[in-house]
Amino acid sequence: MRHGEAEEQRPGRPDAERELTREGRAQFEGVAAGLAALGIGLERILTSPLIRARQTAEILAAALKGPKPVEIEALAPGGTLEAVFRALREPAESVALVGHEPALGALVSLAATGVPSDGMPLKKGGVACLKFAGQPRPKGATLGWLLTPKQLRRIAQG
Repeated sequence: MRHGEAEEQRPGRPDAERELTREGRAQFEGVAAGLAALGIGLERILTSPLIRARQTAEILAAALKGPKPVEIEALAPGGTLEAVFRALREPAESVALVGHEPALGALVSLAATGVPSDGMPLKKGGVACLKFAGQPRPKGATLGWLLTPKQLRRIAQG
């Protein structure tokens, strides 16, 4: 899943310090409530170490009564898709990845098709569900579903 809406980049402020906006936080709380309404459960939550992704992962963990998020550099901008696949190989039935574009879209594409295309962008707060047959690897997954933040917030409203 992609992090929620964050503050605009400002001169002199590192990108890594951008936080979720108040609206971004509220919108992602709705997204997380939609995932809870779908009965999503998680064994692991892996997140980029950037503040906006960590905040998103914390909201997710609270809404799903899930595990504490674990930061991994592979999900930060500049991380490699191979490193993300390695992180996914630790045994777990269900894992959430919280990160950034364009890497997440490339990961979804690589996992499902074997080609790391940037043609599968996720909206801020968007979620893709991949199902791996066996060990996570390129072209080893099927796309279970892809939901926009708006769709997930509607699900939460019943």
